Amino acid sequence: MPSDKLFPLDVKMSSTALINKPKSKRILELDALRAISCLNLLLFHFTYVYANKYGFETPLGFAFPYGKYGVQLFFMLSGFVNAMTFVGKRSAKDFLFARAIRIFPSYWLVILINVFLLSHLPLFDVPSTDATVANLTTMPRLFGFENIEPVTWTLQVEMLFYAMLVIMMLAGAFENMLKNLMFMVGTCFVFCFIGSGFKATFPDSGLNQFFWVVENVCFMRNMPLFAMGMLLNEIKNKRGVVWKNIAGIILAGMVFHAIDQRGHNPAATALLFGLLTACAWGKVPPLRFKPLLFISTISYTLYLFHNNIGSICIYSLEKLGMGSLLAVTFVTVLSIGLGTATTIWFEQPITKFLRNWWKQRRNKLETTSPTPIGAEAIK
Repeated sequence: MPSDKLFPLDVKMSSTALINKPKSKRILELDALRAISCLNLLLFHFTYVYANKYGFETPLGFAFPYGKYGVQLFFMLSGFVNAMTFVGKRSAKDFLFARAIRIFPSYWLVILINVFLLSHLPLFDVPSTDATVANLTTMPRLFGFENIEPVTWTLQVEMLFYAMLVIMMLAGAFENMLKNLMFMVGTCFVFCFIGSGFKATFPDSGLNQFFWVVENVCFMRNMPLFAMGMLLNEIKNKRGVVWKNIAGIILAGMVFHAIDQRGHNPAATALLFGLLTACAWGKVPPLRFKPLLFISTISYTLYLFHNNIGSICIYSLEKLGMGSLLAVTFVTVLSIGLGTATTIWFEQPITKFLRNWWKQRRNKLETTSPTPIGAEAIK
């Protein structure tokens, strides 16, 4: 999954730098949460999803059906982290460019690899050209196509969240974060309630498509989770009235469960948010576990590459006579290795190159721009 993100998120430090700089202002527990979310999804897809979608040759003996909670944690984490790095610190152009160079190179690579593999290997249908092009946007569902790599549906939500942040910044909505987020959360509740009621009453009406498009473009079913993370950042940075922000978090959580369609447990939401809160204040030292911090550095590529490729590998290994548990274990290690290689030899070099290019371009524009009349006096 796309915050640096697993799914999608922050421009990443190398694993060595991340682990060996204890005095950095970076909150290591938040990186660990990203790793936990990613490993949660990997375990979910390699056990529960694979068993139900394809079936193991021999019983695996266990399943981990809690993938939706890894996504839930990630969206709350993304709300907190992106608010922390964006509000009052970046221009819209810098923010969007940082997100683009973080997300698109590895994402396009995995889509093209999937298209090649799905055209030559079992388990999957060959994607059409239109489906491939739609997938390259990160938002194929808005164009009527399924995700070639199913896990990347969360990336569509994440990209729309970034767009929301930019719109809020341009509109000055960060000046009254609580009020504006509560307006948006309330809109999500009313719109989803009306949309669900209309669909139940008029299942064949063409207006249902309108409700579906607006709901998905505005990621209404998940927006309250991002709002919870953003309001936690308000508390962390001592903006606004604490008890009002807490009330806003509780209200956003209630709205999320009122419009939720995936059966999330409210107790799990409270526990996950409590964990996020403790990590935001750096109060969970056991999570500064070096292997977790390393997984965090490769979490995005691991998130992108594990599902389809991993499923093909499990299927092939079982056909060769390998036991299901051994196959899952082997493919888990293989996925981590693939994520590591892609991060070190593909993602990080491209990100570094593009970041330097952007910095040089921005500096050049700043030095060549004419100085406004009176600017010297202002200085």
